[in-house]
Amino acid sequence: MTRSKGVTISVKVPINWESMTERTRQRLRQTVGRDTRVIRAFLGIIEQYEKKLLTGRKKNKILDGELEKLTLTAIKVKASHGQRTSVPHDFKTRFPRLSQNELQECRQTAVALYESYLALRDKKGWNASRPVSINGTRRIPRWVFSQRFKLIEKKTSVSRWWLDIRDALDSAPEKRFHHDRLSIPLRISPFHLNQLRRGEVKAVQLFSDRRRKWWVTIAVRIPIDESPEENLPVAILGIDLGIEKAACATLLTPEKTRETHYFIQRDKVTVIKKYDRFVADLQREMYTRRNNGLPNDRVSEKLRRMRSKRENVAREYDRVLVHQLLDYISELSKNYTLYVAIGRLKNIRMRAKRGNYRGRRFRGMIHSWAFARITDSLKHGLAQQGWKVDGKAPRFRAVPEGWTSIMCWKCGAKGTRPRQNYFHCPSCGYSINADLNGSSNIAARMLTLTKSLHSVRGLGLWTRTLDKVRRAPLKARKKKPSSKGKSLLSKKEITSDSGESAAVHFVQSDLVSFSDGTDESDNDPAVVRTVETLSVVGSDVPASRQEKEARSSGGIPSR
Repeated sequence: MTRSKGVTISVKVPINWESMTERTRQRLRQTVGRDTRVIRAFLGIIEQYEKKLLTGRKKNKILDGELEKLTLTAIKVKASHGQRTSVPHDFKTRFPRLSQNELQECRQTAVALYESYLALRDKKGWNASRPVSINGTRRIPRWVFSQRFKLIEKKTSVSRWWLDIRDALDSAPEKRFHHDRLSIPLRISPFHLNQLRRGEVKAVQLFSDRRRKWWVTIAVRIPIDESPEENLPVAILGIDLGIEKAACATLLTPEKTRETHYFIQRDKVTVIKKYDRFVADLQREMYTRRNNGLPNDRVSEKLRRMRSKRENVAREYDRVLVHQLLDYISELSKNYTLYVAIGRLKNIRMRAKRGNYRGRRFRGMIHSWAFARITDSLKHGLAQQGWKVDGKAPRFRAVPEGWTSIMCWKCGAKGTRPRQNYFHCPSCGYSINADLNGSSNIAARMLTLTKSLHSVRGLGLWTRTLDKVRRAPLKARKKKPSSKGKSLLSKKEITSDSGESAAVHFVQSDLVSFSDGTDESDNDPAVVRTVETLSVVGSDVPASRQEKEARSSGGIPSR
């Protein structure tokens, strides 16, 4: 497919196989089988001439033109190009029943497969699985591009929507320019139609799964709208991922912290623990049978099924969480020009090793935590909504999460966490939920990394004071390396200057409003304790003092 700005989604539509004639079924099987043989042949040529075909700075791209010079002859060429009467591997002679366009589509499919393998090899080394072997039996369908297929609506008794593609099995050897057509009935639902209407249909792919059920995958290119919303205030949403609490999202505006929303999946924790107990029991039984010399094939089979079930449950709950986050972001986007930041948990698995005195349960939770899958799914979902998620000045960014849960959001000093969900700052006495503190700091880091936000009134004044704060080491240790111990928040006095942001002048909001509901707390001991110890509900200073400070310096008290 041609490269253009936008995100590509795939719509998987079932084929109405029972309504097809026997001849159409046979032609479809022959077409996909023939394409598989051609793609495998191209993969073999790429593997043989890999050093000659690789290009790019990282040597992870295939020269499509050089591959064509190795496999296809060229007699009718332009005046400025030379003829190729012979090539080392003549695919026109080897596959005479293929047209020129079909050979090109098979070549581009093989190039895409091999480039995916190169990207995987760059990540995992030479242990990465190579492209499908020559002796494999799995079918590899080619991508058919938009110039050579049509989606036709015909209200017939068989089906309403049909896929019309070229049938060049016999027309190519006969040298006919007008190829036969192959009409395939589809079972398109209203959901499929809504997905297809979101953008431009670029390509289709015909394939059968392991159960021999036939499908059509339709690639749809959705354009990206890079222009931000006009006449809407700017806001940053910081998302802190967790295990017990799936996510905590805090909305930061130039005036104050507007709201915090918790995404809790109690059922997921219960179900995952249940499957973990089943897996542990089966492992114990398998090792006992193996040590006693008893057969353990059935137990091993149950263990494999149970592991796959646990993975499917985790994926489904992650999918639900991403949909909830996308719906929440869509609602906020109606009122704000929204920027979204999510914590990037880099090297967290390296710290969850034996010898860290945290126990097996902690290591198991960290290693089964699919935070990268949630981040990638959220990024792809926002791209489908037209957000700019890559390149310069993206509206979505995964920011480093180091020190965000241990630094005080109010004064910038290092605090303590007596419990996992409770944060306390000994410097200013600020107490709050640890996830809320972390999500606020994540939103602050998004602010520092986005230059377009530095000119926003309120936010810009705060960012200009960060350079002085970065040079101040944390008080907990006497000596720190240059890359650690940096505070992101300002050390200015509590009262705000004119136009100062909520990052400097932060008044503790009513923590009852930070729950999932409107009139109930989050059942968090840290939150409940904080609310109980406040002298005035909704603030840690009297209301008269807040109003006096706001009138004298132009600030807005948080309500």
